[in-house]
Amino acid sequence: MSTAVLYFLPTTSADTTPLPDLINRLTTRYDPSPLPRWSLRQRLFRSTPAPTPTDSDGKPIPARYLQVLSLPDHPDNSHIAITPISAPPTAEPPTTTDPIPTVITIPTGPPTDDFTQLLASRLGPLWQQRQSLAVVDGLTFSVGNFRLRAGELRQGGGGAQLVRGVVVEVAFIDEDDGEGQDRAQMEDMITTFWNELGVQGGARRFKEGKRGEEEDELENVRLWCRVLILKG
Repeated sequence: MSTAVLYFLPTTSADTTPLPDLINRLTTRYDPSPLPRWSLRQRLFRSTPAPTPTDSDGKPIPARYLQVLSLPDHPDNSHIAITPISAPPTAEPPTTTDPIPTVITIPTGPPTDDFTQLLASRLGPLWQQRQSLAVVDGLTFSVGNFRLRAGELRQGGGGAQLVRGVVVEVAFIDEDDGEGQDRAQMEDMITTFWNELGVQGGARRFKEGKRGEEEDELENVRLWCRVLILKG
């Protein structure tokens, strides 16, 4: 069993990012072991605004967001997540009344590329591309049961890339497979681990939200959806 918490560290200037300071604090406070590097990619589409911005009751028609995600824990698959958004997401866990993204899994590679091309060529009147975000060659470390991933979140492609900030995933991996800590205990330990790093810079915290009695294997995908939509 494992659980994860995501943190977003915004950039404070065009010349520097919080990543070097984070890694320095990690290596000074702990004795981390390096793990293979990681990457992610997100392409965000927003539904085309309706000709009439309100419904028959005069309420605003919420926008829908479609994300195409490639995440480090699922290297062989991409995820298509469609989310109705009536208000900006917050850093707190989603409530039971929040809209739950519909997530579809497809193989990475040509199927994902074909789907994205379909959105642009055939479904362009319905979906407008908003942004492209990526982490390339992100760093990964282990400290006991903790795994920390960190990388610069870059917007755009080619030479005109804007660093939006640093995204950090701190996961606690319980080797006892359900016989050890529960989710709340693991999240408390992650919070303690993070606080001991003493990271400065107004980090925003996002944690998984439990939707029912059973753990949802796609909850981590939805967690990344919430973080990356905020950057759009």
